[in-house]
Amino acid sequence: MFSTRKSSKDIGNFLHCLGFLESKTSILYKKLSEKTVNSTFSSGFLKISENAKKHSKTLDEIAVKVGRSRMDDRECARRLNSACDSLELVSKKIEHKQLLSLKDLLEIVSVLEGSLGAESYMLIQAKTFLAMAPQICRLYGVHLEKFENLLYGIASDEETHIEILENIKTALDSKMNVKEGSAPNVKYTNPDSWSVAASNRQ
Repeated sequence: MFSTRKSSKDIGNFLHCLGFLESKTSILYKKLSEKTVNSTFSSGFLKISENAKKHSKTLDEIAVKVGRSRMDDRECARRLNSACDSLELVSKKIEHKQLLSLKDLLEIVSVLEGSLGAESYMLIQAKTFLAMAPQICRLYGVHLEKFENLLYGIASDEETHIEILENIKTALDSKMNVKEGSAPNVKYTNPDSWSVAASNRQ
């Protein structure tokens, strides 16, 4: 998480990278919202996008106040590789699609709401900062208690995001089961009547 050499810039850099992650998250969910026909799912994705955009700005502002060195996006992506990888995986999947099918959405949401997804990662980091605030103050000289309400707000939003994704996944599972369960029934309904109809034609 942080380097062995303790400096307030380590905390600032990490907060900046979390802001970078939230910026990528916001962009992805905006695209998901635009490519989703179902209005309930689309509005859920849009809410996550808007909150993530807000979080990105908040985290970067905290990082500046804490003090950070210049760090490029590639370094942030390397540090947050698992969370960034899940976003990149989904981005590539939807890149050339106009609209997403139910199957596409189910696969995508399964990745995003998993333990390696950005929402779970952000929730863990926000709660870690809150829980470790006294130790961070002692070791790094950073007073995170000044930003406690902002971090609580981010953690609360991330819990809501995970709940939104879980609800979407449950709804998609239900829709897929209905679709798969009903498809063969039409074809094979009352097969005895086929032989009767055939003999009548003879």
